Amino acid sequence: MRSLILITLVSRIICFFYFGDQALQNEWSILVHNLSYNGILGYNVVVNDYLAIPKLAVPGETVLPSVFMPPFYAYYIYTIKIIFSNYLNFINVIVISQITLSTISVVLFYKIINKTENKKNSLIYSLIFSLIPLNIYSSVQISSVSIQVFFLICFFYYLQKILLSKHNIFDLINFSFFSGFLILTRGEFIIFYLFAIFYLFIFYKISLKNFIISLLVSSIIISPYLTRNFKTFESIILTKSFGYNLLKGNNPEFKIEGNAGYIEKEFNRKNLKIKADDSYEINLDNFYKKKSINFIKEDPLFYLGNYIKKILAFLFFDPNSTYPNYYNVFHFIPKIIISILSLLGGIVAIKKKGFYQFLSLYFFLNILFFSIFFILPRYSLILLPIQILLSIEFVKNVLRKFFN
Repeated sequence: MRSLILITLVSRIICFFYFGDQALQNEWSILVHNLSYNGILGYNVVVNDYLAIPKLAVPGETVLPSVFMPPFYAYYIYTIKIIFSNYLNFINVIVISQITLSTISVVLFYKIINKTENKKNSLIYSLIFSLIPLNIYSSVQISSVSIQVFFLICFFYYLQKILLSKHNIFDLINFSFFSGFLILTRGEFIIFYLFAIFYLFIFYKISLKNFIISLLVSSIIISPYLTRNFKTFESIILTKSFGYNLLKGNNPEFKIEGNAGYIEKEFNRKNLKIKADDSYEINLDNFYKKKSINFIKEDPLFYLGNYIKKILAFLFFDPNSTYPNYYNVFHFIPKIIISILSLLGGIVAIKKKGFYQFLSLYFFLNILFFSIFFILPRYSLILLPIQILLSIEFVKNVLRKFFN
């Protein structure tokens, strides 16, 4: 175990020195700046009565409250900035914290595997998970993905414990606690949390009391943000980016990775005349949703074909990826091997009630859901722990058949 922790830390520290982010990037820089500037988690700044754009606000400008991005990571960065920026490089603190959480994720992953494997095999499989290049690289980038992977492994760790001992209330509370934070990190996770809790209720017969306790705990975690949104937008919403994401992945100039350039070209904000008030992002997203649904209705077979292409890209690889180093041999070959084995493992595991059946169902539900929109390479990291576990299940199944 000590060797596993040491290798995990050293690999990420080396990557930090060579590839670590040195500043806030993209939407995170805007959100955190505007939150620091006037206390509003805002992405868009008013230009005129009918136009707002994403930018760093300056004195005299009005920041509109945002509901476009999940809030957790922005507040995570902001909290670290407030605490450390006066005497430390807070960017380094963020990356170091992510390296720490990534290391804890590897340890918890080992504990999950160790429930069904011996110590030696558990260490080997955990080392594979630890040293996947994308897993190392993401921990030193200003991105919410490493935080999400940490929460996700905690989610699976406590879910497994519930499946083994469904009467332990503390495991249920921890499971629900991390589910709440996952929802705040990725708004769509509420679908997967509800799927998990109903799976436990229907197939593992957890009591109605425990079912309600889980819902209450997760609701308490997300309630401050829901309250903020209700007061601001007079609506109970977590995030409002469905329309934008749907249009980005479903438009006449289709790309598996999504085509934001098409939106900017065809539906430039300055031509839309949407009132720049607190509901600007909601109304803008509703406009995008309407356009994307119209496109799909006009040529359903074209978009069905694109949906299948996105599923295949998520399962295996994107043949037209434009991401830097996507086809690097250290990324591409492990990805293909794990993709094939995990698909076969998912098919095998789905037949057997238990933890691996849940992983299989969760795996396929993710693929079917995200392929509605578009597929980015980093999405693979979110499924990586599951893919390794399903790959192990498939290999074990093959070995059992060959060696009786």
